Amino acid sequence: MCIINRIIYLNLFLVICVTGMAQSLQSKIDQLTGAAFYRHANIGVSVRDVNDRHLIAEVRKDKVLVPASALKLVTTLTGLELLGGDFRFSTRITYDGRLGADGILKGNIYIEGGGDPSLGSERIPGVEDADRLIRRMTDDILKAGIKCIEGNIIADESVFNSFPVSPSWQWNDLGNYYAAGAWGLNINENLYNIWYNRSGPVGSLSRIAYFEPRVPNLVLENEVTIDSANTSDNAYIFGGPYHYGKRVVGTIPQGKDLYKVKGSLPDPPLFFAYKLLTQLDKRNMGGHNYRTQYRAVKNKQRRILISEYRSPDLKTIVRYTNDLSINIYAESILKTMGLVMRKSGSGTEGIGAIKSFMKKQGLDTEPLNMEDGSGLSARNLMSPDLMASFLATVAKNKDLADIRQIIPAAGERGTVRNLLVRSPAKGRIWLKSGSMDNILTYAGYCKAASGRLVSFAVFLNGSTTDKPDKNKAELEKILDAIYRFS
Repeated sequence: MCIINRIIYLNLFLVICVTGMAQSLQSKIDQLTGAAFYRHANIGVSVRDVNDRHLIAEVRKDKVLVPASALKLVTTLTGLELLGGDFRFSTRITYDGRLGADGILKGNIYIEGGGDPSLGSERIPGVEDADRLIRRMTDDILKAGIKCIEGNIIADESVFNSFPVSPSWQWNDLGNYYAAGAWGLNINENLYNIWYNRSGPVGSLSRIAYFEPRVPNLVLENEVTIDSANTSDNAYIFGGPYHYGKRVVGTIPQGKDLYKVKGSLPDPPLFFAYKLLTQLDKRNMGGHNYRTQYRAVKNKQRRILISEYRSPDLKTIVRYTNDLSINIYAESILKTMGLVMRKSGSGTEGIGAIKSFMKKQGLDTEPLNMEDGSGLSARNLMSPDLMASFLATVAKNKDLADIRQIIPAAGERGTVRNLLVRSPAKGRIWLKSGSMDNILTYAGYCKAASGRLVSFAVFLNGSTTDKPDKNKAELEKILDAIYRFS
């Protein structure tokens, strides 16, 4: 056989093999999604080859569905593309007025926020916790020669707009830690803890033992009752940003030890200023009052720098965003994209930056409605195919080591550590999960058994099961099939 004929037969053989694999996966997914479980639910699936974005298999790939927290992949991966993995947030301590030779400052101290969502957080190794950070800031002020402050402590959060949360977030979410929002100045992920005594009988009213840290003017109206010991946390805090009267309802499981419920600070920048003033008072350094500056001022450049505090690099922050599904991190990245790319630190401009990036990559943004960067809004809509196509597109600038670092592996890390633990796909699929009532989503990358790297999105909306674990079990079958048959 001549060499030309051999090449023709070889190419034909490869085409048949690739087509056969695609048909096998399509057939398997059709079989799985045709089960009675999906009779009333909306299921959308898209699987694409990362090398050429070729569609391998799909089910209702173009139907827009709620992506939930899987949307964080869009925010974080675009953030890495537009801002760079080495980008760092910056927070500065500055002052204005006149500093005398006697160390008396006749002026104000400013905490100038740069939108750092990790500032004072206890989740990322190497990041100082809030109390240690504020002590260091006080030390730095003293080292600058300031011994007494005859002015105010001002939290300047004007780098972002004054809308810390998305307007479409649900009211029953706003008082809880996961809906803390992103201010221009954040502290310890903008949360506080309520500790409950829960040793009473089932059905009785629980008692608040204490809450910490101390938040001036915070008032808690407690209506939380005690449920049986084998139940989960079902307590919700009602009360949005800037509101200090909070109503806590729902149930917590019975137990002998104290139980923690996490809430969102009403005004994190103001709380930050309060904490710094309190620390300055302990050193007898003064400060008349504390307040917040929400709007940018023209004479900001006249302030004198005392010290600067930089965040971990964006690549690290993205890893923790996706591993632990931290909403405030995603929202800060979104607003920072708006600030850097469109000169306005808002979620709206951040979304505009994402859509512009997608269009430049040749992606159709019509099947995308973004209300936030974290996926908390139930009004977010996206087609599975746009997600899979987006993931395939951004992967061209990354190798597998990058993907492994910034997206958790199934069965090993983060919120997906209990996924696919008995499947050969464990550790070979890197994905972000998303969940809401009656919603479960997965999106990410798979190094298939064939050696092919694929991107995928599996969105389940409107599930009618009363057992959330059933949603996970059914979608695991699809993920396992993607690994075996791609």
